Amino acid sequence: MKRNIVLVGMMGSGKSHIGRKLAQRLNWQFVDTDRKIERSVGMSISDFYRHEGEKAFREKEFNILQQVSRYHEAIISFGGNFPMNIEAYRVLHRYGYIIALQSDPHRVEERVGRHIGKRPTVDYGNLHEFVIKMIRSWEDIYSYCDYVVDTTRGGASQLVETIVEEIDRQGVSFAERKQKEYE
Repeated sequence: MKRNIVLVGMMGSGKSHIGRKLAQRLNWQFVDTDRKIERSVGMSISDFYRHEGEKAFREKEFNILQQVSRYHEAIISFGGNFPMNIEAYRVLHRYGYIIALQSDPHRVEERVGRHIGKRPTVDYGNLHEFVIKMIRSWEDIYSYCDYVVDTTRGGASQLVETIVEEIDRQGVSFAERKQKEYE
């Protein structure tokens, strides 16, 4: 029995946009781990990364991962540069149904290119090569996920329905969040 749906994938694959729509469709909460990090450190991801360095940033990401993985009825979108390793996978998979979002290179470049400077690890000067390298780094991870969806084409609403249909087809069940009783 799962508690959450976890969206992973490279930056620019549509996790935040599709995640919000999926949360609305299921009437669940939406959690964007990048926004949680920003709220917890009081600055943007790029400023935190620049001031504190990659090690502190990765530690903060993993702490947020552990925290949100225990939520109930949440669509959780993880930062597109989150290093998906076996330890992270185990934490996510314990309570989450993991969906990887992937997209063709031209679509990722288009999406990432809209936010120059926002993403601290992006080589905006050589975006095409950066995207190709990023896509290659994700190829081995897809086999660990419960479902992989291509977000290159189709609108968010259509992709959300595809995801919901696949979850139903696989017979995945989710524990409902218990409502607190007040007297």
